[in-house]
Amino acid sequence: MSRAMGGEPDLLSPRAIPWRRVLRTVGWVGWSLTLGVMIVALVAWPIDNGARQAWQIGQAAPQTIFAPYELRYPSAVLTEQAREAAAAQVAPIYTSPDPRIARQQVEKLRQTVEAIAQLRAETLPLEEKARRLEQMSRDYDLSPEQRLRLLTADSSRWELITGEAIRLLDQIMREPIREDEVPAVLRELPRQVTARLTEEEASLVVRLVTPLIIPNSILDTEATEAARRRAREAVPPQIRQIRAGEAIIRQGDILDALALEALQQYGLISPALPAHLPIARGAIAGLGVIGLLLLLQRLTPEVAERPRRPMALLGLFLLFTLSARLVTVFAPEWIWAFPAAALGMLIATGLGTVPGLLLSAIWSLWFGLIADRTPAFLAASLLANWVTILMLHRLERFQTLLMAGLSAGAITGLIGIAATVEAGSFSPLGALITGGMGLLAGALSITITLIGFIVLGTLFDVTTPLHLLELARPTHPLLQQLMVRAPGTYHHTLMVANLAEQAALRIGADPLLARVGALYHDIGKMIRPYLFVENQVNGDNPHEQMDPYASAQAILRHVEDGLALARRYHLPRRVRAFIQEHHGTLCVTIPYHRAVQEAGNPEKVDRAAFCYRGPRPRSKETAIVMLADGCEAAVRAARPKDPQELAQILERVFQERIQAGQLDEAPLTMQDLQGIREAFLQVFQGMFHPRLIYPDTSPR
Repeated sequence: MSRAMGGEPDLLSPRAIPWRRVLRTVGWVGWSLTLGVMIVALVAWPIDNGARQAWQIGQAAPQTIFAPYELRYPSAVLTEQAREAAAAQVAPIYTSPDPRIARQQVEKLRQTVEAIAQLRAETLPLEEKARRLEQMSRDYDLSPEQRLRLLTADSSRWELITGEAIRLLDQIMREPIREDEVPAVLRELPRQVTARLTEEEASLVVRLVTPLIIPNSILDTEATEAARRRAREAVPPQIRQIRAGEAIIRQGDILDALALEALQQYGLISPALPAHLPIARGAIAGLGVIGLLLLLQRLTPEVAERPRRPMALLGLFLLFTLSARLVTVFAPEWIWAFPAAALGMLIATGLGTVPGLLLSAIWSLWFGLIADRTPAFLAASLLANWVTILMLHRLERFQTLLMAGLSAGAITGLIGIAATVEAGSFSPLGALITGGMGLLAGALSITITLIGFIVLGTLFDVTTPLHLLELARPTHPLLQQLMVRAPGTYHHTLMVANLAEQAALRIGADPLLARVGALYHDIGKMIRPYLFVENQVNGDNPHEQMDPYASAQAILRHVEDGLALARRYHLPRRVRAFIQEHHGTLCVTIPYHRAVQEAGNPEKVDRAAFCYRGPRPRSKETAIVMLADGCEAAVRAARPKDPQELAQILERVFQERIQAGQLDEAPLTMQDLQGIREAFLQVFQGMFHPRLIYPDTSPR
């Protein structure tokens, strides 16, 4: 975009008073910092409406909550419960019986038996043997009577008792024994003793075997955990379905994890946020603000002189950010109906397509952060903004705006439905509601854009496409007056408008702006239409009777008269620029040459009195109109007879403007100039096409 498009000359302009530029710059910086901090705060700070304090697990519900619509979603709570149940059903896994433990315990019993047998064989008093046996058998919990029987039993009974004890221990230790099974095994010991022993002998065998029975199969922790993990993984996500109108929780009921999860799925309350989240959001938002300010400084370098437009854009960002935050706090279930695409449409209107794409990307990032569902809402806002901006690149009909809004709504709705499917919470009614909210977002985007066009045009002098469409209508009062009061000028402007529009299309400029600017560039001539040759029907030229200086001032004045009319009829600044810039700083040559001829010396003539005050064209569109205006006048005056002569006239006008430096401030390349020349040539050739001479058929 070019620099400031033609501020009207004024003795009190910012260029004339530098301190006013300083004040405006300071104001712009202060406004930028203030709005930037506010935007960062809105994006970063988790504004809470009290839901997190009012809804805590284990507390009584303060009110009854009904499901606003049918919802199916994968319940993390139910899934975890099902997985815990599946893991609990997996029995502990133990190792196989360790034969070394069995041999070890049997060997201990054999050693005990051998020690007692040696004691039995010694020639000691019975009392001494009993005392020694008591010391040897402390681990066996033998009664005095049982110790005495071991010492006094005859050899056959001794062999029977000890043999049965060893057999029984070996038999039991061959079977798997877990730690929790030891008591049960001990209870079964008396039943497994052979019936050949007496009751006292069987009890003695049990006492000998009992302390030697230990677990021979231990818990395999790793295998058990692996089996339980496999059981948990085999459980699919549990889908919970809630019917519309179903009570999620009733007042007074104790809130559990399942009810809290359902409330969060409906967006009726928010989950607790990590403490670091505001810091991360603030950092992202701060980088976005810095990028936004840098882009605005780059896209609107005239900010020091005309800060209203970038200030308005910053205000728009703040307004949309605040609105999105309020929706997420007070009506989170309506977030899919938020008109996120409207901001991109308004930005593109004020700055153009490419700036709109860049700035809407920053806004979409903020919107995703605010909505707490970054991927889905970021994608919805970004795609909706980009599609509408590209569709509005050539906004020449209201239907284009309507289709752009509907496209934004369709994109938002489809992404919303896709997000519910991806989350596993799809239901026909929920999809219908989400799609409807997306279409509502599109309709709101259209409405807000139309309102924004009016506000931006009225308060901030931003030229909107719809305003240009209104100005292009031939029924506009200024054009009607021009057609009646200066018909020659009116037809001249129509031709210039056709030339400018085609040239703008050829080089990628704004054809609507070029056409409208061409229609109004000469409205000042209707104040004194008789002073301009295209309106002099009878060939009477008042300039022949006027002083050269007066003649020049009369011609030059049509620019000031046009600006006065433009202000009276509230023409936007970008259209007023065509009135100022279409002559640049060129001079009116005929009065000047008359003055030189009368003075006899060019040095005696004040050349500046015969030149327009400018400024020179600063945009592609105003430069095109300057060239179209000069070419149309030259072609109409010369009436070329063939395309070669026409091309020579166009080349002469182009070279005159280039050599006079009139295009130095316009962002035109040599390739652009070639495209403009070709477009003009095509239009003029159509205007001067040959016609057949029809025979006279009137009766003689």
